[in-house]
Amino acid sequence: MPDHIWTGQPTDRQLVSAIARGDSRALETLYERHGPALLAYLIGQVSDQRLAEEVLQDVMLAVWQGAARFRGDSSVRTWLLAIARRRAITARQQRAPAHAPLDDDIAADADPPGARLDAQADQAALRAALAALPPDHRETLELVFYHNLSGPEAAAVLGIAPGTVKSRLHRAKSLLHKLLRLGESADA
Repeated sequence: MPDHIWTGQPTDRQLVSAIARGDSRALETLYERHGPALLAYLIGQVSDQRLAEEVLQDVMLAVWQGAARFRGDSSVRTWLLAIARRRAITARQQRAPAHAPLDDDIAADADPPGARLDAQADQAALRAALAALPPDHRETLELVFYHNLSGPEAAAVLGIAPGTVKSRLHRAKSLLHKLLRLGESADA
């Protein structure tokens, strides 16, 4: 039984504190708040929906077991992504990755077929270009642009210096631009 009553929505830090005291409802709330983004990140890391779901469960178990050790040096989201990253690395080492295609939720039915095909082609080109990036550059781009982490937060998740995040982003964006331009030339 929780020993707290919040007025309004609890912060992530309040949830972690409650989890540290054994409040399973706080864990459920944290999962509801961050689970979808963590799952999307994990799918990108392990390239398999089922494996990503298993890893996400491991992440949440680690949160349950380690909440009392959360020092608050980073945001809760950064802490969760760092745990997810470590668990994904372990999962990749233990299992051969299966490459499942990503779902395409592209355009509403009201869009003209030509627009849908163009959007699908653009997404396919972007996916191919992202896949061609070195893994460390792709992961850095994903953390900053998809998960909206700041440079220092991404550095904390990756265990690297903030300056390294900046240089990886610069190189990744430059390479991504070149790859997309090459793809456009090949299509012409």
